[in-house]
Amino acid sequence: MENPETNLTDLQLTILDGMADDYEDVEQLYLYANRIRADDEHANIQFPRMLVELIVHLRDLVDEITNMLHEGYIEAKYSNDEEVAPLNPVNLALLHHYWFGATDKGAELWKARSKDSNDF
Repeated sequence: MENPETNLTDLQLTILDGMADDYEDVEQLYLYANRIRADDEHANIQFPRMLVELIVHLRDLVDEITNMLHEGYIEAKYSNDEEVAPLNPVNLALLHHYWFGATDKGAELWKARSKDSNDF
């Protein structure tokens, strides 16, 4: 689902939120996204849902990280092994070696979303 105020999907906003205070790797973003989904579901239970609806699948997260790299919302800030996974150019087949952070563009959209959510 796309947020009309930011033109970002819920998953993209979750990814930016996950890296708001530090660089994160794929594993940390995956754990963060699934923790947020589970917390949101438990806080807003109105109708029982299947557990599968709560899960952010790893392939969806990796696809979204790739999209966000291409769209300029995030960038690889660090590599666990620059000989294998150089920062420039990022090797998309080796995303698990990188730590990501928001670009100025991504940070601005995240801040706009945070401001909008505080208005309610």
